[in-house]
Amino acid sequence: MAFLKIENVNIAGIAACVPPKMVENKDSDLIEDKEELKRYIETTGVERRYIAEDGICSSDLCLCAAEKLIAEAGWNKEEIECLIMVTQTPDYIFPATACILQHRLGLSQNCLSFDITMSCPGWIYGLSVMSSMMSAGKLKKGLLLVGETSTKAKSPYDRVNLLAGDAGTATLLEFKENAKPLLFSMHSDGSNFKSLIIPDGGYRNPVTPASFEYHMCKDEIMRNNLNADMQGDDILSFAMHTAPKCIKNLLEHYEIPKENIDYFLIHQANKMINKLIQKRLKVDDEHCPYNIADFGNSSSTTIPLMIVNKLKNDIGGKKVVACGFGTGLAWGAMYFEPSKEMKIVDLVHYSH
Repeated sequence: MAFLKIENVNIAGIAACVPPKMVENKDSDLIEDKEELKRYIETTGVERRYIAEDGICSSDLCLCAAEKLIAEAGWNKEEIECLIMVTQTPDYIFPATACILQHRLGLSQNCLSFDITMSCPGWIYGLSVMSSMMSAGKLKKGLLLVGETSTKAKSPYDRVNLLAGDAGTATLLEFKENAKPLLFSMHSDGSNFKSLIIPDGGYRNPVTPASFEYHMCKDEIMRNNLNADMQGDDILSFAMHTAPKCIKNLLEHYEIPKENIDYFLIHQANKMINKLIQKRLKVDDEHCPYNIADFGNSSSTTIPLMIVNKLKNDIGGKKVVACGFGTGLAWGAMYFEPSKEMKIVDLVHYSH
């Protein structure tokens, strides 16, 4: 198993940004029967979501969050030596969105910048990579940007639209001797990559005129090959099996009693999945917060978004486990003890 213990790296701050458009699921016409719509909302737990309209990209939301966080943390941009952008909705196929953001943020040309293509476990994957680099190389300061505009990839006929939300986040990391270690357990299983996939648009299946043609899928949803295609039963089974086991293995490996954990931050997939994971972990609501009602499933951003939205004044000095799972298929869990000095800014609403 890929267990990582990263020393001398501190999470110094977190910010999140949402687009200006907010929609109420109760007003949706994707499910015409209002009683069925009500049941769907109750089952998924998603009441409203923020949606990035045309012209707003993941990079824009991350840029907005980063500018606010850097300013409030009082950091000198010239001192940021590493920038990583985690997203599956980049500005372009190439170049890397991180390089574009290095310029837009006004960071030094000595700043190492690159992208990681990852969805729901993206924040944890990004933290594992950046903290490892900073610990090994003694880079002083790093900026992790995690953003997704996954609503743009959904079929307009797919009720899964009622789950998806968009957001961008920024996390500051700093090299700090004797900082509390960051502990990780990371996994992947590419044998099931087709369980959640956009079939066309890459170099395996380039875009053709047929890519835009809608067809009936086996779940009786109309999609084209540029829409996200999710096998719901496969993903449910995957999440139920991997998330609790991953968390338990992490705690057992590092000999951390489950009773010592103040918060379990589980990727906000949907309420039904999360409640089943919570039940398997035998954790009560007080220790397992939710924010899916107001933001939906915003992919890789759900955990930092939840910290900003729910735990801004209550996470410093606590013992925290976070777990993400999704496209790849990939999943991971981490343990960390944020300091009371960690800067968390109020939720940012994007404006041009």
